[in-house]
Amino acid sequence: MDIEKIFEIESDDMAFKSVGDAVAEARRAQSQRLSDNVQAVLAALGKMKSEIEGKYDDVAIQLEQRIANIRDGRDGTPGRDGTPGRDGSPGRPGRDGKDGRDGVDGRDGVDGQDGVSVTNAYLDFDNSLVIELSNGRQINVGEVLPPDLSDRLKVIINQGASGGGGGGASLPDQTGNAGKFLTTDGSTASWGTPAGSGDVVGPASATDNAVARFDTTTGKLIQNSAVTISDTGAVAGVTSITTPDYIDLDTTAAPASAVGRVAWDDGDGTMTIGLKGGNVNLQVGQENVVLSYNGSGSTINIGQIVAANGAQGQRPSIVLADADSEPLSAATLGVATETIANGAEGFVTTFGVIRGFDTSAFTAGDDVYLSQTAGAFTATRPSAPAHTVFMGWVVKSHASSGEVFLNINNGWEIDELHNVKVTSASAGDLLIYDQTAGYWENAKLTAGSNITITNADGSITIASTGGGGSGDGGAYAWFLS
Repeated sequence: MDIEKIFEIESDDMAFKSVGDAVAEARRAQSQRLSDNVQAVLAALGKMKSEIEGKYDDVAIQLEQRIANIRDGRDGTPGRDGTPGRDGSPGRPGRDGKDGRDGVDGRDGVDGQDGVSVTNAYLDFDNSLVIELSNGRQINVGEVLPPDLSDRLKVIINQGASGGGGGGASLPDQTGNAGKFLTTDGSTASWGTPAGSGDVVGPASATDNAVARFDTTTGKLIQNSAVTISDTGAVAGVTSITTPDYIDLDTTAAPASAVGRVAWDDGDGTMTIGLKGGNVNLQVGQENVVLSYNGSGSTINIGQIVAANGAQGQRPSIVLADADSEPLSAATLGVATETIANGAEGFVTTFGVIRGFDTSAFTAGDDVYLSQTAGAFTATRPSAPAHTVFMGWVVKSHASSGEVFLNINNGWEIDELHNVKVTSASAGDLLIYDQTAGYWENAKLTAGSNITITNADGSITIASTGGGGSGDGGAYAWFLS
């Protein structure tokens, strides 16, 4: 008996028919309310469960009866191998192994090519995007504007080109306007002429009033500068001028003097330099000045004659010169060219023109000397015992803007002559040449036997004190005066 027949169940079997009816009933219940559907499904499932259990209980009884009647038959044909089972779950990961030794260094790779950047991008005449690269290559990407927008642009251009008046969306006529730019006054478009040409690209930020300098030789890039030009024309920040051929000064302007300012003085025909303090201008090549310290104890005024009297702070210390004093005449330095307060520094002119003080007591062309009044000029040469110091000539007689050309000659005293040395001169001194030393020096006559010498101011008396020669009848006396 074939075992398959045990499981043969007619298709109209009541159990399966009941299942089909229950399913059909469940489908019909889907349209009912949710609570009714749930109850119907539960009832149907319960019925299916009981009917299926009853059915298979009967099948089990039938199987037992049939098996009991089965005789041993021949061994059946071996069955086919079963389908391989599913892979088991992966095992736990093992611990990491020890790091291996470093491999041998690979060979150096070949240098990559320089990168290429985009230097420019623009739309050409047919609205195609053109991209320019740093290696000189151009790439035409093609039209990038929507057709409708491109057509609208062509309409605007065509209207302007055909003589549009510039109103609305029209451009003004392009004929004869090459190189001009489009501008508007708010209602009408027109062509304008640019004031300059060329493309300029500058730094992200710049210093106000800085001078623009070219960056590279393209003519399109500029850079900032430390040199500035103020709104009034003052140049600042210049540290050097490299090998200029020449510098031209404005010979027509007469700028106000200022410390450190170099300008042309057309009146004196030379360049002037503003000196420290701002009160004195140096006429280059026409005068000499020296910065001095006033150690006199009082203010020294412009136009007063001064003498050197020691030093202070690496400057000659000055006092008023005086013709009645040998040290304060022989050390005559020059004339104060500005007012110098006591304990302060100021300039003294040693050669050149002194300006801006009272010379009304003199006539232009007068010779002037150091006066016996301390610090003053005189037109009369001092007489002995006063000392003579020639100062120069008056070139302008005026109560406030007088001028004296200064050219000091202080060699009027005998001890100031070349090759003459006078030391502690006293009455009766004579000049005697010292051949060994090579100069003239002051000395007295020395009395010999039977000779007396009497020295007085302006005279020397020589007398005999012993018997005279034969027949002389007495002593003789000689006088030098």
